[in-house]
Amino acid sequence: MRFIYGISTSIFLERPLDVFEAILFAYRNNFSVLEIICTAPDFKPNRIDPETRKQIREKALDYGLSLQLHAPFYSVNLADFDDDFRNLSLKLILDTIKLAYDIDAKIVTIHPGLCFLPCKLFYDKAIDILVQNIGYLVDIARENSVIISIETRAGNLDIGKPEEIIHIFRKLNFPSELGVTFDVVQANLMGNPVEVYRKLRKLIVNAHIRDAPRGKEDLLAVGEGEIDFPPLIKEFVNNRFFGPLIFEMSTPQRALISRARLEYILMNVTSNRNK
Repeated sequence: MRFIYGISTSIFLERPLDVFEAILFAYRNNFSVLEIICTAPDFKPNRIDPETRKQIREKALDYGLSLQLHAPFYSVNLADFDDDFRNLSLKLILDTIKLAYDIDAKIVTIHPGLCFLPCKLFYDKAIDILVQNIGYLVDIARENSVIISIETRAGNLDIGKPEEIIHIFRKLNFPSELGVTFDVVQANLMGNPVEVYRKLRKLIVNAHIRDAPRGKEDLLAVGEGEIDFPPLIKEFVNNRFFGPLIFEMSTPQRALISRARLEYILMNVTSNRNK
């Protein structure tokens, strides 16, 4: 078996993003997928002109590269009680879906929401608002041949724990245009990443791979933090989850190191299965 490996544009955080440089790096280093983080000022979805969209799509196609987008997430809150704030969050994600359609990106990863006051006092109402808005986004995604993927989130103010995600899917009757982005660091912050994966495994469409000490969210290479990757890779293999595994790290070197380490782990896992 082979994993599908990709990189996030987080690996270029130390300098302004040149998306064409990212595409070329992915191609030259034999990555199959590029996830573009849509954040200001470097790559704001509604600021990407039609000609640039065309060039991105064509360059990725020329190189046989699949594209994904990570929607804006700073202060995005689809569960907000304030119509103005919530509508702004919706607009940012809708702009990202439109961009995804134009460049032929298949998955748009989103952070679902935040639970401040009054959400803490009226949690059920906030979740109802969130479900309604994700349902609306799913309808738009369906029209644009895109999958909306909810990223697992572990923070005290973040919505995105497994039980919350499963609740959203149930309320929306498990639409095929909705998936889950499994973030290994966020899963580690919740406890055991394998257990988090098991709860969501049937819904997962891709994964963010990085490492960190518990309680911190550094974009470290596999093996630089404390996450125990071998049991997780074994779980992926047992469930025939091949990715895409997106290396969400702070430098290109860390992405290359991480792929080599995962390949070594995979070799050991598969050889042990064949004994």
